[in-house]
Amino acid sequence: MVIRSAGTRRWLALLFTATLIQVFIAPAPSAKAASMEFTDSVRTSLNKTAEAAGGSTETRLKKLYNDLAALDKQLAAQDTKTNSLRLSNEARLIQTRKQIANIDADKILKLDNQAKSARSKLQPLLDLHSSLNKQAAAVKSLKDKSLHKSLKQKADAMKPAIDLARLHIRNREAELKAAKSEKTRKTKEIRSVLSQIDTVKIKIKAERSSVSSKNKSIAAEWKNFKTALKNKDAGRASDTLNRLINLSNQVLAHKQSIHKLETQISDIIAKAAAKINSK
Repeated sequence: MVIRSAGTRRWLALLFTATLIQVFIAPAPSAKAASMEFTDSVRTSLNKTAEAAGGSTETRLKKLYNDLAALDKQLAAQDTKTNSLRLSNEARLIQTRKQIANIDADKILKLDNQAKSARSKLQPLLDLHSSLNKQAAAVKSLKDKSLHKSLKQKADAMKPAIDLARLHIRNREAELKAAKSEKTRKTKEIRSVLSQIDTVKIKIKAERSSVSSKNKSIAAEWKNFKTALKNKDAGRASDTLNRLINLSNQVLAHKQSIHKLETQISDIIAKAAAKINSK
């Protein structure tokens, strides 16, 4: 049986959560570029068309096809790389946000307990002083000067202790309030760092939109390419392969840009985490 540490179990839980986010909430673009399928059937058709043309056309056509197939693999590899980074970012972001919520939690709990304890221990003294003053006021209205004087003296004698008790309670409550305010300040500062991710995500959305648009063009060109092979039209097949390579290179550039943007997100999360750990 494999025994994992508590830290490892927490990380696996975060990773699983991020995986669900990736699969069900915000799926990444498809790794395959617009349904280009480099099957044995397509390869056979290409070879027949190329061999029928012969000469330099045959060589060029086969090279273009091989270049496009290699580019398609590069696109898939780029997707895998980017999606891996994206999944890691999602998991780290979840963890960072949990850490933000727990900033100074132990300190605040300790101060809260101290404030409650001070109030609980000193409240009977405050209540006794209040009771003596109320009794003194009550007997004064009854014209009992002797009892009023006795009660008033007892209340006045307690005054220094009462002042100290109230000061102690105020100090504990002030410390608690200050700690909460500091937590709010720290939280705001770190969340301000994380908010930079929103701008990066807008850029990623724009890049993905460009990928989607070009993938539609690739799908149309791929259909034209297969029609050209069916008709053994080497010239048209060559032209469509050139356009497909050009479009695929553009898609690759967009996907590389997406990876760079995900790297920026990773750096932002790291910056926020560093601020948490420095507190």
